Parts: sequence; C-alpha cells; structure tokens
Amino acid sequence: MDGKSPDKNAPERMVWAFESAELILYGAVGVLLVVIAVLALAAEVDSIRQYLTGNPVMGLSSLIAAIIALELLMTVVGYMKTRSISLGLLLGAALTAMVREIIIFAYQPTNSQYFVLILLATALLVAAVYFVGDKTIHT
Repeated sequence: MDGKSPDKNAPERMVWAFESAELILYGAVGVLLVVIAVLALAAEVDSIRQYLTGNPVMGLSSLIAAIIALELLMTVVGYMKTRSISLGLLLGAALTAMVREIIIFAYQPTNSQYFVLILLATALLVAAVYFVGDKTIHT
C-alpha cells in the first residue's frame, strides 16, 4: 500500500456541492420570476389607459400573468427557506393560469377543442385542490 487513506469526506463534499448548485439554480429561477413579474406589471401600468378605453380583459390577462409569476416565486422562496414544496401554491398557480385562459378565451382566436382542453385541465386542477389540499412535500 502507498500509505494514502481514502478521503472519507469526499461524498459529503459532493453532496454539499450538489446542494449548493441546487440553491444557486433556484435562486436564478427566483430572479427570473421577479424580472417576469416586474415586466408584466410595467407593461400593465404602461398600457392601462389603452385597456380601459379598449379591451380591459386583455389588461386583466397581463395582471394575472404577473400574479402567476409571483405565486411561482412564493413557491421557490418557500422551498429555499424550508426545503419543502407546498402543493397548494403550485396548484393555485396552475389554477390561476387556467382561469386566465378561460377569461381571455373570447378575446383571442382559438378553436373550441383548445377551450375544451382548458376546461378539462381546470376541472382536474379543482379536483386536485380538493383532494390534495395544501399538503407539503419535504425534500
């Protein structure tokens, strides 16, 4: 033998490196969600006069998009704080997105098959919210 003992801390260092990378990536996602929310709100404020005089539903669509980004940001921040994911927040963001699609359906050129899929997805999300509730997954 060459007198060298294997490094017993190597697996611990690898785990630490992967956990650090995970937190950095979640932080980057959080920053991007903040940027999306700020841009959506800036677009909303910039064109609110146009929406009030023309099409307020599309203005509402931009506002709901900002709300969805904030809900996702809450999920990312919650995960970074507690290392757990709230299913209620994720389901709420998805349900908000589906309600947004239903609201703007009449104002965008889409076909009825797409609308049926939106209604089906909404029904599934409502069922998931009812059955799953606000459970938290700990990692």
